[in-house]
Amino acid sequence: MIILFSNIKGGVGKTSTCALFGEYLHEKGYSLKVLDADIQASLSRHRDRELAANPAAIVPWEVISIDASDHHGLLSAIDDAKNFPGIVLVDMPGTVNAANLDLLYKAADMAVIPISYDFDTIDATGIFINVIRGVVKDLSLVFLPNRINTTENRADEMKQREETVKILGRIGKVTPRIKQSVVIKRYSTVYPLDKYQKAAVEHAFDAIIQQFKTH
Repeated sequence: MIILFSNIKGGVGKTSTCALFGEYLHEKGYSLKVLDADIQASLSRHRDRELAANPAAIVPWEVISIDASDHHGLLSAIDDAKNFPGIVLVDMPGTVNAANLDLLYKAADMAVIPISYDFDTIDATGIFINVIRGVVKDLSLVFLPNRINTTENRADEMKQREETVKILGRIGKVTPRIKQSVVIKRYSTVYPLDKYQKAAVEHAFDAIIQQFKTH
């Protein structure tokens, strides 16, 4: 199972949710590894910093940085991912224009798309969906509302959220929301989730797991 974490809109928490989901899967007993295909290599650098601070730490799952512009290297990484006896998560670049990204979308079983409910993010996500559907029509899409401010409950905002969920629900699966919280920003690629992080993500992540179980 190859699962991409992807969106062209920055600031939606693509890397942090990928890392948190990786640890959540690990603690559920799944075998996994994570490919960092983002040109910023945020996830790989985060892992390097954590290991530099604690060299004795036991790595729970592998993080592999890949260069998506290297055609042959990317094909090799995809081949390895397809033959991996478990789940491969891919932290994708925040663009769809980089060379060879179509290879990753065609190889994937699912794309998890972190979103928020502001107009800019919804517009960008709509553009992203159209591009992805132009590359592969049957890719399973899961929309992950993330960093949602639950104190903003004006009638017009709630109506916008309901309409957005309804529209996205026709395209793919919309998970329960992950509330805006400092515990979500404080992710780790080495240490277990604390009880506050688990409480924040479990409903959304269980919905993703259920989706790929039935995929």
